[in-house]
Amino acid sequence: MQVNIGQFFAEHDIVPVLIDRAPLVFAKVVYRAKKLVDAGKELTPVEVREEPKVEWCADPTALYTLVMLDPDSPSRMEPDNREFAHWLVGNIPGRHVEQGDTLFQYIPVLPRAGSGCHRYIFLIFRQQCWNDYADAPRASNKNRTPRVRFSTRDFARRYSLGLPVAGNFFIAQYDDYVPLMLSRFPDSSDY
Repeated sequence: MQVNIGQFFAEHDIVPVLIDRAPLVFAKVVYRAKKLVDAGKELTPVEVREEPKVEWCADPTALYTLVMLDPDSPSRMEPDNREFAHWLVGNIPGRHVEQGDTLFQYIPVLPRAGSGCHRYIFLIFRQQCWNDYADAPRASNKNRTPRVRFSTRDFARRYSLGLPVAGNFFIAQYDDYVPLMLSRFPDSSDY
């Protein structure tokens, strides 16, 4: 059975709310807990606490940009911090994310109590050329400031990224693990 990525992205209001067109194919996203991101299935915050491995059918001679975002910060009903960027890596050679230029280090998902389900979206863009990200904001995994109200569309436009070529997403909500993680990320009240 052929899975239609566009249908999943439309059903979850990712297209056209956040991006104009769904990616062409699903990216394979696997967390250390051996949890596979599967087109909107729910994962728990503890399952996604570590940086995942992301793969897609990449041209080994091309460069890519990866963004992971939460459009539902602090909640889907009141997304005042839309979009919150959890991870941003540019100039990825082929599908070697670890060799790319990390602009925003990965931070885990920490949805607030009572905020309901959040969508966590991975998008991969094929770059037209090497991008000079010298003027782009940077964020360690302890800094949230440049991540709040990030705009994937604006970033893609600024760096001529075009439309995403691969993507995936999962759903997560608050659980008892979130307060344990908050101690590691003191500036995280609005993740």
